[in-house]
Amino acid sequence: MANRYRNERIEIKLTKEEKKLFKKKLELSKSKSMGHFIRKCVLEAPIFVIDMNEFRKMQTLIGRNANNLNQIAKRVNTTGIIYREDIEDFKKENDNISKEIMKIQNILVRKYI
Repeated sequence: MANRYRNERIEIKLTKEEKKLFKKKLELSKSKSMGHFIRKCVLEAPIFVIDMNEFRKMQTLIGRNANNLNQIAKRVNTTGIIYREDIEDFKKENDNISKEIMKIQNILVRKYI
């Protein structure tokens, strides 16, 4: 083993369920060997770290927008009147949501490329 190119070992312990899943994925991969499969997974697979703050901001904006829409609908159903300011506020909130979505898309594209 001293003359081998790959002479470092790593050992892991798995539950029965994890081992079943591992073997299933190994078979699906059509890899030459278990070592080849593990090296391929570890060395070639991209790792994505996602900042969930952008998603939380968007969730907040969507929640606010939904609440405002419900209030507008309730008022329209009761009074039959809709105010221009309500429509403008709703449009602004939708624009903010669109901007947040664009931010997230840009972040994901930059990390993927």
